[in-house]
Amino acid sequence: MSVLAHLYANAPKYQAILQEWMHECVESEPPFGQLQSFTDPARAVDHTEIVEQQAGRTLVLIHRHPDTTTSLEELVLRVQGFLVDASLPPLRRDQIPTNTHRLIDLKQSVTITGLGVQPFDDAAAAVLAVYHQFSAHLKGHHLRTWQPERANAHLTLTFGNRYLTAVNQVHLQENVVEYWQCCTQSTKPSFKRIKPDAIMPGTMVELQVAFAVAKLGRHDYIFLPKLRAVCILNRVVHTDYNTLIIKLLSARTVSPLKKMKRKVGYDDDNDKENVDTVEAPQRRLKRLTLDDNQMEVSKV
Repeated sequence: MSVLAHLYANAPKYQAILQEWMHECVESEPPFGQLQSFTDPARAVDHTEIVEQQAGRTLVLIHRHPDTTTSLEELVLRVQGFLVDASLPPLRRDQIPTNTHRLIDLKQSVTITGLGVQPFDDAAAAVLAVYHQFSAHLKGHHLRTWQPERANAHLTLTFGNRYLTAVNQVHLQENVVEYWQCCTQSTKPSFKRIKPDAIMPGTMVELQVAFAVAKLGRHDYIFLPKLRAVCILNRVVHTDYNTLIIKLLSARTVSPLKKMKRKVGYDDDNDKENVDTVEAPQRRLKRLTLDDNQMEVSKV
């Protein structure tokens, strides 16, 4: 059984953990920071706006500010779930394409599931609301279809970010993804930076995400749910899985050693067949004596 198989097999327990966490994050008033808070399309329109960058080749969702002199701020929202798939640094050699023109396709991405809990499904509905907001903005153009996927009959969400920009293929701040871990101390959690290789499927995480649209041709656009940060919330699935495996291993009965015959020697050997037992070598050692002649050391 794998960690993910354990997660799905014990879904009710982990649904309750995720449900409680996401309910504590529910917001009723702005400023909104949780993805599940944007289920209502009207709320998304009222509190966000879309701006064009790079001469219209990129569209980004930002906070709506009544003060037009305020600097633009990308809308970054949070969503929680269990990690079911991840492609994160460090890159393996076999992941790097030999064709340098395909380097632009390299990206770090994660897929999370909510195991069917309502707050997560609300978050998926919120992503759809954002998608339709972009689609309305691009009236007269073609925005490629996007919809959440499913794993084990539950909705999943995937977020990613390229390692390199489309322009000059360099790594910029736009391509940065941060990695964190929540360290609960008393009632106030603290956070520390970690390396991405510490993040594994089955981990309960919180993602910080943003949304953009990129132009592919004259009238073709693609919706980009972007990954900004990954934070480990807990490793309860891994802890339970490891405990279960240890119990299963401990419960196995070890068969005792049986006597086994072994014929050693040649045709003229008059010795009887040897029989392996634990005691036999010990009895031989007890009978072992050294002759005085055998202990003499030849003089050089």
